[in-house]
Amino acid sequence: MAARSVLVLALLLGGVADADNITVGVFTPSAIFPSTTARVELASRLGDHLGKALGGTGTGRVYARAGDFASAVKRGEVQVALVDAAYLSSAGGGYTVIGAATRGGESQHAWQLVAKTTSKISDLKGKRVIVPTNGGRETDFVLNVMLAGEVARDFFGKIEPAPDTAAALAALGLGRADVAVVPVGVDLPAGTSTILTLAPIAGPVLVAYATVSATQRQTLVAAAGSFKGDSTVGGFRASDGDGIRTIARRYGVAQKRGVFAVPAVRLVVGDLVEGRTFAIERAPAATFVLSPR
Repeated sequence: MAARSVLVLALLLGGVADADNITVGVFTPSAIFPSTTARVELASRLGDHLGKALGGTGTGRVYARAGDFASAVKRGEVQVALVDAAYLSSAGGGYTVIGAATRGGESQHAWQLVAKTTSKISDLKGKRVIVPTNGGRETDFVLNVMLAGEVARDFFGKIEPAPDTAAALAALGLGRADVAVVPVGVDLPAGTSTILTLAPIAGPVLVAYATVSATQRQTLVAAAGSFKGDSTVGGFRASDGDGIRTIARRYGVAQKRGVFAVPAVRLVVGDLVEGRTFAIERAPAATFVLSPR
């Protein structure tokens, strides 16, 4: 009986320890890592840092495809993740934002429309566009989030996803695409130039999923604030997820309305009745009297 009690206690203690061991997933196609190796190293360092904060171990795991990342989250294999805000804004999910990643001290970054052989957006009609993947909504991302509905949905010939920003620029440089939509701050391929600088949006955010307790989330928030990363993800700042919600609103079709102007009209009673004759027709008094029967 005593041996059984010891076994149960050991299992319970083991369960607590396991709960503090986490896997940190990284799905950040738009982040401008200089190489795949740099992306993997960042994931490993982040996993180790957060795992130690919880008193256990942490493993960093990089995902190249949205479907693989979503499946891992659904199976509970990922407890914490560094994810592109553009992906989360349409993917949804039961997560809590722990912090916003910073690059150069900023958590929001401008994007750009990059192309070859032209400096005018009007010359891009019918061209093939490539953009870092965000899980299947690349067309809405380019046309609505980035271009705010200023061009028609049939303006570009095709809008296709690339595995990440580096792959998008490589495709542009090799002539496999005519236009690339990527964050500002990257080295552009030879012979290309920025046609248009686009509005900034939130970059990657650090989130915790439902398997992480409230106490653990508080610990992770503090740990994220002390993380020292690299040139792509320098660290994290506090965030309530507003950047994600802003992108989600911009996914909607932009409503273009004309200017609504109300003329300044001054109405005077005299102007209304001028030139008109008003009279009350008199009726005979007998009209209002009933004949006796």
